[in-house]
Amino acid sequence: MNDHGADKAAHLLHKGLARLGIETAAQSITGLARYIQELIKWNRKVNLVARNTSLEDVVEKHFLDSLTLVPVLAAHAPEHGILLDVGSGAGFPGLVIKIACPRRPVVLLEPRQRRVAFLRHVIRLLALSTIEVVPHRTDEQDALPDMHFAVITSRAVADVTSFLEMVDDLAGNGALVICMQGASGEEQWEKEKNNPRFDRVAVERIRLPFSGANRFILIFRKKS
Repeated sequence: MNDHGADKAAHLLHKGLARLGIETAAQSITGLARYIQELIKWNRKVNLVARNTSLEDVVEKHFLDSLTLVPVLAAHAPEHGILLDVGSGAGFPGLVIKIACPRRPVVLLEPRQRRVAFLRHVIRLLALSTIEVVPHRTDEQDALPDMHFAVITSRAVADVTSFLEMVDDLAGNGALVICMQGASGEEQWEKEKNNPRFDRVAVERIRLPFSGANRFILIFRKKS
C-alpha cells in the first residue's frame, strides 16, 4: 500500500471513529495508518488477516472494532495499569489500543512466531514504549512469572467461560476482563450470572460504522 493508500486508511479511520463517537489524537491516526500499511504489506507473505480482505474491511473489522475498547477503558479502567492482550494475533486489540492510548502499558501474548515478528516490527517502526510481546500461551509455565494485570482483553479467543478460567491466575484482585464477541455475545453474557470468581460489570452493544455488524463487549471484574 503506497502513501495514497495510507491516506485512504487514515480517512476511513477518521470517518469510522466519528460515526462511533470516539475521539482519538491525530498522532494516533497517523500511527494506525502506518500500521495498516505494514499489515497489508506483510499479509502478502504472512497470514495475518484473511487474504484479499479489502482495505475498508481491514479498517472496520480489525482496527475500528479494536478501537471500540477506548471508551470502555476510559469508563471502567481509567488508571494506567498494565493491559494484557491474550492471543493478540496481528495486534487486535492490544497493539491498536496502545497506539490510541500511548500512556497505558501493554503486554501482547502471542505464541505464533511470524506474528510475533510482525508485532515487534510495528512496535519498532512506531517507536512505541512500555509495550512487550511475549511469545507464549497462557498455559505455558513461567510465560508471565508473578505478573498480575489490571486489564485483560481478548477478541473471540475462546468462549467466555473458558476464557475466564484461562486468565483467572493472571487477573489481579479487581482486575477488569474484557471479552470482545460477535453475535453470541449476549448469550455468553447470560451464562456468567453466577461465576464464583468474576462479577459481571456491563455489556456494551455496538454496531460497526460501515457494515452495521453487531459486536458485544462483555466486561467482568475479578472478585477480591
